[in-house]
Amino acid sequence: MAVSWVPAWAGETESFTLTSGADEWPGVRPVDWAVAGEGLRRAHERLRELPVRRIVEAVDVVAERWAKRDFPLRRKAVEDAVKVTGMSAETVDRALDAEVGNLRTGSLMAALERELGDPEVLDGFRGGTRAIGPRVTLAVFSGNVPGLPARSLVRALLVKSALIAKIPAKEPNFVAAFVRSLHEVEPVLADAVLATYWSRSDETTLTAALAEADAVIAYGSDSACAAIRAKVRPHQLYEEHGHKLSFGIVSEAYTRLHGPAEVARRIAADCSDFDQHACLSPQVYLVDRRCARAVAEHVADAMRRAALDCPPGTVGDEDATALQHRRIIAEWRAASTASGEVWAADGLEWTVVLDDTLLPLSGSGNRVARIVAVPDLATAVDVMRPYARHLQNVGLGAVGEEFRRTAEELALLGASRIAAPGEMSRAGMEWRHDGQPRIAGLVRWCDAENWPPQEDGTAVA
Repeated sequence: MAVSWVPAWAGETESFTLTSGADEWPGVRPVDWAVAGEGLRRAHERLRELPVRRIVEAVDVVAERWAKRDFPLRRKAVEDAVKVTGMSAETVDRALDAEVGNLRTGSLMAALERELGDPEVLDGFRGGTRAIGPRVTLAVFSGNVPGLPARSLVRALLVKSALIAKIPAKEPNFVAAFVRSLHEVEPVLADAVLATYWSRSDETTLTAALAEADAVIAYGSDSACAAIRAKVRPHQLYEEHGHKLSFGIVSEAYTRLHGPAEVARRIAADCSDFDQHACLSPQVYLVDRRCARAVAEHVADAMRRAALDCPPGTVGDEDATALQHRRIIAEWRAASTASGEVWAADGLEWTVVLDDTLLPLSGSGNRVARIVAVPDLATAVDVMRPYARHLQNVGLGAVGEEFRRTAEELALLGASRIAAPGEMSRAGMEWRHDGQPRIAGLVRWCDAENWPPQEDGTAVA
């Protein structure tokens, strides 16, 4: 099955082969991006005629289909993601469960209402106010979390923008398969999407695609995003999702309230979801030193049980070397201090490290739960300050006034999301992704200050 989705209006196409490891997938992309751009703008005009509630209904139907693990397109997407990412099928399935679960009517309407107030401002003037989405959006996706591209794809369609989607090499099948599902339910939506691939080194294609876009969404490393940002023109809206870091914090009062074993279960869930490759996954849990060891001992058991419940994926050679190196350093430190200890599987399935010092962050997840003992919550926040620029998500285990005080400090520090321990990877569509409104951020507004009243003289709702 082709990893691309290119509507017939795109004109002449050329074939490509997406290679990842030992696997190859065929696809096509436009030869003339100016012709493709004209087709996208015509598709945008047709998309504007769809009421926003019809768009939500269509996405909901597709999400319901994708929620079924035996749905054929989903099964194929899972198989390909397993090949490319090395994740287990259960890990990929759980990632898709989370992502498509965010695309149901309730979640989408809640996000629209939170950001726009009245979603129907996307259909026309409401009380003298109108919201207009871009004609064409270019989204450059990365593939660290299966199913993640659905968020920005759907946000673009909600604001009635046609979309060029550069599919991620590490999840080649999902975007095109999802759009095929949209085509079965509402062809106008699928007709407004062009999903294809080009290599990171293909500056010519990137430049040509950018020339057709009114808005640009970039996912990836800081260097990858910077390369795209440098090409964005002043008139183009730009949204970036670069390198991010997440942390967890647990107080002594929170541990007393829930017990060390339950707190450990929640920490293990955060460090195991998506094999800890998501930006939302914690790199470190900072735990009050009065309960840090008790919690860490239970985390080791919880990580073991999490690996049985949802098997970890295959760790690549480079990551395996890095993980073994991290273990050696942790074991050396543990042998040098009375407060440190390391628990680990016989293989590389999971690792738990207890330390009293936060060493420089390194590695790329792979289910490493780093528990760092700290004197109090204020110190935990201070420990995070050097990473404020990249701070995204904090799992905050605290109670009452200490929660409110610490949440305020984290917000000022730069966190864009505060979640309960055990829920760090489960961000909903209502979250203002990386601290910005991602639906409202795509629209421009028009306010008619002299909007006429209705014929009966009453104000228009």
